[in-house]
Amino acid sequence: MRAKKVSIFWLSFLLLLITYVSVASLIAFFTVKIIGVPIGRKMTTKIVLSILAFTPVYVLLAYLLSRLVSGEIRKLSDSTDRLPFSVDIEGSFISEIDDLAEVIRNQASRILDILEAQRFLLLRLAHDLRTPVSNLRNVLQGIKEGVIPETERPDYIDRLIEETYKMEELLESVLADIRKSVKRTEPESVDISELVKKVAQMWRLRFSQKGICFELELEEDVKGFLSPADLEEVLNNLLENAYKNTPEGKVCILLKRNGRYVSLRIENTGAGLEEGKIMQAYREGRLGLYITRELVWRNGGSLKVSKEKGNTVFTIRFPLP
Repeated sequence: MRAKKVSIFWLSFLLLLITYVSVASLIAFFTVKIIGVPIGRKMTTKIVLSILAFTPVYVLLAYLLSRLVSGEIRKLSDSTDRLPFSVDIEGSFISEIDDLAEVIRNQASRILDILEAQRFLLLRLAHDLRTPVSNLRNVLQGIKEGVIPETERPDYIDRLIEETYKMEELLESVLADIRKSVKRTEPESVDISELVKKVAQMWRLRFSQKGICFELELEEDVKGFLSPADLEEVLNNLLENAYKNTPEGKVCILLKRNGRYVSLRIENTGAGLEEGKIMQAYREGRLGLYITRELVWRNGGSLKVSKEKGNTVFTIRFPLP
């Protein structure tokens, strides 16, 4: 059953009317209780007439207010019609509508990133499969037309079999990345501090063998409502990136509560990635970073890449439960 709806005009009109009636009633009450002047029939009639007399004012104010709010909502609606091909969402001087515009803008950016990731995935598949498919077609055509001598055919067939293995490996690699990005695990209450310690324990030896200082600065008993499997994969992906891009120096994980959020930072002194270079990382085949951002998003968090004092910093924020 659909709920009844009310327009902004009628909502504004009713609020103004209720406000005026409430104020008039309070004035009448204090007139009787404090001043001691009784409210007779004439006074009651005057109050009612004053309410009726101000009705056109309520209507005008409600109309102006509804036009003002409706206009801002209409601007936001017109901007959203261009989604997901544009994230140019017009803001508003009304803070609540502006907050909604910011939420829509962020979601639109995520959709664009996902569409761009899918496009590059298809381009990568088309590019990497073009050569082996062409080789397969040319050899089969050569065998059919007798261009390839019968004595050389076994060698060509062996090479084609190797090409099919390469294609199979490529497809398996891409499918594995897709499975990771779409795999859903149920969120639950997680002690993020303990999970970070568990993941860090497995990485400490690898960093040590490479001569990299690995530090933890964790606030204890930091809880979050998210998927532990997703968070573990996020940490492993980011630490793998830090391991590859830190020839020397240190890697540090910092965890603390920050207002209504949990802040998880992974800092490394290596080259890392500049802010805004995640798309470039995708072009280079590093799909793990895209998967990482998708895993963070679907757990209600945000991922930011930045440079601070020459260090590359990945900052993840999750809302506190």
